[in-house]
Amino acid sequence: MNDPSGADIPPNVQASDGWPAVIEDMEATAVEYRDRGWRTLELHPGDSVLVDSDRRTGLDIVLPGPEFEALESLVADRSFRDVEVFRAEGDGLVYLLVIESDPESETAAFVPAYYDPNGSAETVEAIREAGTVQLFCRRLNDEAVRFVHDDPAPFLPESSGSDSSPR
Repeated sequence: MNDPSGADIPPNVQASDGWPAVIEDMEATAVEYRDRGWRTLELHPGDSVLVDSDRRTGLDIVLPGPEFEALESLVADRSFRDVEVFRAEGDGLVYLLVIESDPESETAAFVPAYYDPNGSAETVEAIREAGTVQLFCRRLNDEAVRFVHDDPAPFLPESSGSDSSPR
């Protein structure tokens, strides 16, 4: 696939040993939500990367078509304003489990992701300076479901004054 603006997209990063742990945590946490009566959607990205381009700045998460369609349907008539973020750093990567939720309808979307903070240092700083982080859950044709959060700290690598506790 040729994308004329592809020059501003960071290279693909292979997730390491931490990735299976994120998926296991996602599955276990989704069970806890379902046990409390919530509707859940667990996503399985093919790739995720921090991007800073003319088209988007934030965390770009590529989903398989059926999962994207399920997410698009899930958010169509709900307001996902709450977020819980679990972050771990290891193997030179930042691993995330993002739980986008609508408490009113008791619905949650589980978005696992990872990125290389060293290869994205300028993007990390741009997000910190902007004071918001956007998650672009998208399919390959660039259709996207976007989540925006006013506190980027839980999504970013540790820096002075931040921690890795859930938010």
